[in-house]
Amino acid sequence: MEARSDRVILHVGTMKSGTSYLQKLIFAEKERLAASGVLVPGAAWGHQSRAIQQAIGVADKRRQGWERMLASIAAHPGPSIISMEFLGPAKPKRDARIVRELGGDVDVVFTVRDLNRTLVSMWQETVQNGRTWSWEEYHAAVAAEAPGRGEGVHDRGSAAGSFWRQQNVVRLVDEWASVVGIDRISLVTVPQPGADRSELARRFGEATGIDFGSDPVVRSANESLGLASILALRRLNEVLGDDGVTSKASFRLRKRFLAKTVLAARRGEEPSLGLPVEEWVVTQTRETVASLRDTGVRLIGDWSDLDPVAVAGVRPADVPDQQVAEAAIAALAGLISEQEKPAKRGDSAVSEESE
Repeated sequence: MEARSDRVILHVGTMKSGTSYLQKLIFAEKERLAASGVLVPGAAWGHQSRAIQQAIGVADKRRQGWERMLASIAAHPGPSIISMEFLGPAKPKRDARIVRELGGDVDVVFTVRDLNRTLVSMWQETVQNGRTWSWEEYHAAVAAEAPGRGEGVHDRGSAAGSFWRQQNVVRLVDEWASVVGIDRISLVTVPQPGADRSELARRFGEATGIDFGSDPVVRSANESLGLASILALRRLNEVLGDDGVTSKASFRLRKRFLAKTVLAARRGEEPSLGLPVEEWVVTQTRETVASLRDTGVRLIGDWSDLDPVAVAGVRPADVPDQQVAEAAIAALAGLISEQEKPAKRGDSAVSEESE
């Protein structure tokens, strides 16, 4: 099935570049955008996510969600917008099919953040997703195999590959340009620290041609965890892996509940992972910016926004074992408390019936 629409906007990442914030913004503004003729397909972002996973074959072989999305876009006479960072690591043949099925004019938007802050965020994300790489081995691997220094690998199985598969922006832009043309790609830089909170939304609006208002307010999205909690979670991943519990099987409980709910609440009590700017990051950024300039990609923001920013915090070795243990106990207590809730509701119901 091929949709036909005036214009489809694909926000394809990169990961950890404000994507969760922008996805919340898009759906917070869904009704107002509809009134102005812009379709946000899906009742919630999760529907877009599942549809895209079906389209690229990550979720399952069924395509009902994707087919429904195509149908809604086909029935809409104006522009539509989809945001899903799984689309970023392009496979040109696959993405050419997606673009063909979407039909009409397809514009692609990348959001990009400086490499140093991204490094810290991506390691944390891999741990929340069930990986067991220590910060030291992850950081060393990413540095050793950066594009221009090593192979620039983009496989899922290695620490370096999992990072550069998502963050080799030059490769991502080139591969998407081979599908839609460079003139249909916009690159939005994430502002440096201290910028107005609405600046990323303003830039995204300029890239997409969609007005998100003068001061869009969205609750914080995808907040980072404290370092003690991340270290506790990484150790949990190791234990579960030894017990044969797969990341996929435990994903919802491990990430959505333990990480995003229980441990996220402890962020203010724990130190954060710190990272000074190293020379290889400066060199890699310089080469990346030069290559992106050469593509002729449309830039929204400023190239200087990609200058690496030092991240304040401590090293994992500086975190006392006591803090990691406290984070682990908090996770265990949160899990037990959550398991008790259905029982408490059942006890309450029995008590009311007996009265």
